[in-house]
Amino acid sequence: MEVQKKINSSNNPNFFSSEMIITKKSLNENQLKLTYQKQLISDLDYKHKEWSKSIDSKF
Repeated sequence: MEVQKKINSSNNPNFFSSEMIITKKSLNENQLKLTYQKQLISDLDYKHKEWSKSIDSKF
């Protein structure tokens, strides 16, 4: 309850919600995971395009 009072009394707006606190470390880790996942999807998309070209050239 004491932490909640400190959060509510600060001048900073609540970024996520008033019930949840996210640490900067957690936010950074999630951002890194998202970036990594985007890269994997991009790589997969590229591999599928290359595979499709090779299949098309055989027929």
